[in-house]
Amino acid sequence: MRVLVAGAALKGTLTCRQATAAIARGVREAGHEPIALPIADGGDGSLDALSAAGFRRRTVAVRDALGREMSAAFGWSAKGRTAAVELAQAAGLWRVEGTVRDPWRLSSYGFGELLSAALSLKPQRVLALLGGSATQDAGAGMLQALGARLSPPPEGLADAAWLERADALDLSAARERLQSVRLSILSDVDHVLSGVGGSAFAFAPQKGFPREDLPRLDAAIARFGQLLAQSAGIEVELPGAGAAGGVGAALLSLGGQLVPGAAEILDTAGFFARLADVDAVITCEGRADATTWRGKAPGLAVREALARGLGAVLLCAQEGPGAHDLPARVVRAEGSPVRASDLAAAARRAFDAAPERTDAP
Repeated sequence: MRVLVAGAALKGTLTCRQATAAIARGVREAGHEPIALPIADGGDGSLDALSAAGFRRRTVAVRDALGREMSAAFGWSAKGRTAAVELAQAAGLWRVEGTVRDPWRLSSYGFGELLSAALSLKPQRVLALLGGSATQDAGAGMLQALGARLSPPPEGLADAAWLERADALDLSAARERLQSVRLSILSDVDHVLSGVGGSAFAFAPQKGFPREDLPRLDAAIARFGQLLAQSAGIEVELPGAGAAGGVGAALLSLGGQLVPGAAEILDTAGFFARLADVDAVITCEGRADATTWRGKAPGLAVREALARGLGAVLLCAQEGPGAHDLPARVVRAEGSPVRASDLAAAARRAFDAAPERTDAP
């Protein structure tokens, strides 16, 4: 039996490539033929999935969220003249040590530098991969790096603290750089920019902001959102605008379009095309619950397999309410944290009795 192995990252333990390799080993040991295809849903780790699908990594010098010089990569596909630029490569939370982190002083400037490097290749399309950010500056630093005029001029890199002083914004230079580019904004969240369901209340605590600072941060982001809307002449308070601490809204102001991250990555990686030549699909998720089936890459992979009458297996480290809402085989991987060997063993168990094709639901 041919099995499409669509491994997703297990945060803090395995990358999508490592997870895919581990699952493929278990499928092979169970006597079946694995077809490896790492997947992601637009958040951090998406560049790994696209690199496995043929995007070539290009490394450039940028700044991290603290303003320190370092190297980061973006993906490039010459065939479609498409650049894949992952925010977490430059302004990711993983790059900022907790002992030196002042969340108000972190900037998305380096992500703007990474976008600038990609734009120098004259792409027809740019995939902006959001997720895993350290910042809550609503994309002000990114806009600064792309040539937007911020008032008053920041002393150094624009950050969340600068948002409280922002009184004017001119996006014309930044928008001009992207006027001939199809800019797709990919994310795995659908939060708005500000308010109760906005980026500050949803994400800032995990980035080091004290809860007592959240109303103040939300007010600053809301004000900057108004400047974005006024300068661009468009609405930016949309679901997904709050991604990456508000970078989603800033990209909307540059003419970007929000697209479902999981579907876009799976399509670009060739997942849907591969379904015609396999008998089953196996994927993985850290915690399987009702949210797995709502927009996440593993959930979409399972849905598509079931819709085509293929066998479907979801490996997970934990199960929560709703894990069994779809008629897929859900198999727990033992181990805490789950190691590659644990994932391989779970895959082997899942395919000891091979999932049969089913009638499409």
